[in-house]
Amino acid sequence: MITVEQYAQALHQAVEETNPKDHDKVLDNFVKILSENGDIGKYPEIEKEYERLQAKAQGIEEVTVITAQEMPHAKQLIGELNELAGKKLKVNHQVDPDLIGGMVIRAGDTLIDASVKHELAELGKAIREQV
Repeated sequence: MITVEQYAQALHQAVEETNPKDHDKVLDNFVKILSENGDIGKYPEIEKEYERLQAKAQGIEEVTVITAQEMPHAKQLIGELNELAGKKLKVNHQVDPDLIGGMVIRAGDTLIDASVKHELAELGKAIREQV
């Protein structure tokens, strides 16, 4: 069984190694292989993984910022994150009202949870340990 990551890596390599004018042929062959393997339903996941690989190859790191509500100053935050990281970032913003306030930032294997929900959970844990 071929994983989504393996398909995306194979597609990325095939596209990198071919002339841009032949990319349509590469994609046609790729879709044909997916269909023959019964994996055409995985295409959206493969596409997302391919885009991640392409961004990485271009030196762009993907970062997810989750906040409790829409951020009116999202562009400013993205600029500050780019400056702090010293590299290009692709920032995906998501809204999760359960966070109550604050934000959660994910970059690769790094997770920074500065949400009110997390802080309340930590406070609750500390109180239980004191009792």
